Amino acid sequence: MKKNRGIIYGILVALLLVMGVWWVYFLTTESGAQAESERQKLANDRLHAVFLIQSNPEVRADPEGMLGESFPQLIFKRSNRGVDVLVNPQVLEDIEKKAHSTRNMFLYEGLFFMVLLLAGSIILVFSWRSETRFVQARELFLAGATHEFKTPLASLRLYTETLSRDGLKNEDKGRIQGRMVEDIQRLENLVDEILAMSADDTFTPGPKVELDLVEASRSVIDGLRGFSQDHDATITLDHEGRLFAQGQEVAFTLALRNLLVNAIKHNGDPVNIEVSLTRRRNWNLLTVKDDGCGIPKRLHEKVFDCFYSGNNSGSPDSRPAAGAGVGLYLVKRNITNMGGKIKIESEENKGCTFYVMLPAYKGD
Repeated sequence: MKKNRGIIYGILVALLLVMGVWWVYFLTTESGAQAESERQKLANDRLHAVFLIQSNPEVRADPEGMLGESFPQLIFKRSNRGVDVLVNPQVLEDIEKKAHSTRNMFLYEGLFFMVLLLAGSIILVFSWRSETRFVQARELFLAGATHEFKTPLASLRLYTETLSRDGLKNEDKGRIQGRMVEDIQRLENLVDEILAMSADDTFTPGPKVELDLVEASRSVIDGLRGFSQDHDATITLDHEGRLFAQGQEVAFTLALRNLLVNAIKHNGDPVNIEVSLTRRRNWNLLTVKDDGCGIPKRLHEKVFDCFYSGNNSGSPDSRPAAGAGVGLYLVKRNITNMGGKIKIESEENKGCTFYVMLPAYKGD
């Protein structure tokens, strides 16, 4: 249905453009025909005047007095042959100028109309495509989010039923409770990501201020200690003294947290993650490197797209786990809002490295 609507709209736009071109051509041709009609009328007046002069001696004796009022566009000249009747060259020139002016007017107005029509058509096409992409993205997001919500919920239901059984060992209870905590954390992370994404157009990050990258990074890493230990992951921080950037602490911490959580969740246990901070002239370089399964090069650009999830590709070498596909999108959005840049270097089975460039703080 959507495809047919696009085809019908394209046909209508094409018909409008053809009609506009034909209308411009008709008007410009009509102006030439009108000029030709006026010239033909002058030629007929000249023949009529010649006939009157030749047939009436009184008119031949005084053609200006007898015919001047009736034929103001004609000139009467006496010669050895009699009276010559000519069309006033100024009148012919005026007719040509009028035809040229009318033709230009129709042409410019027609071209202006065509430009407006084409611009409006382009705007409508982009609007229609944007709406289509939005609907597709929304459907993809709802499908992914529904799946992501149903999986841990089903798991929690199963674990709850298991815990209600009689004779369950304490060791098994502890293991099940740990799994339930993981599912709850998964739900919390998914909710946080969805809320952050929904604030994309309404969230105002605030003014850029002096941001201590070392302290902010250490705070994020400390906050993930329990999560990383549960997944047998280690996170180390290396830095060159104190480094400061211009930005918002909320945006930076959310971006770094998503990078670390992404590295932990999407790699098999155990995984080692190295976070380093260095100065590069007017920029600060944040590097997040892991020794996990890596990301295929063909996916390097796609991983930052909203709603893109590695397991959507259907490839057998997709990463082990996937979320709703908004984590890295939020990372790039927050880094861009801070005036920074991000890129990825990775190969399959050789780990993954994210490079984040942030403008250095230059003082007030």
